[in-house]
Order: sequence, then structure tokens, then C-alpha cells
Amino acid sequence: MGQSNLPLASGDAHASAFERLGWIRDHKRRGRGKHLLLTKPGMRATLSIPDDREVKRTIIAAQIKLACVTEEQYLKAFYGK
Repeated sequence: MGQSNLPLASGDAHASAFERLGWIRDHKRRGRGKHLLLTKPGMRATLSIPDDREVKRTIIAAQIKLACVTEEQYLKAFYGK
């Protein structure tokens, strides 16, 4: 599967998909500028998603890799399947 299969959507929509995968929005900390930060117990990585109307696929692909999930798992979470 390639990046072209990832949806072009808002940062909020992508953050919601990661929340369905067990990630938690960190409302106490804000990223640099306008970014949504997500953490997950037991994971060292912190996901940082731009709070834009449309997030580039390359950015989401990098966050998927950091989250240690497959694109298939992410797409199921994004579309709520």
C-alpha cells in the first residue's frame, strides 16, 4: 500500500483516527505552532499532527510509522470500520 491511499483530511480528523487506535490527545502540551500532540502509554513516541485543514500524506505516513501500526489498521480506524 502506498501513500496515495491515505486520505487528504484535516489534522483533527487524522488525530481522531489515532485516538481510535489508543492514542490520547495531550491537551496540556501544545506542539510548536499549531500542532496536535498525541501520546500513548507504553510508547516512547509522541505523534505531532499539524492542525491544518488538509495534512500532507507524507506527514501522516510518517506518523503511522511512529505509531507502529500498518496503513490498513490506520485506514480502518480513520473510516471507522
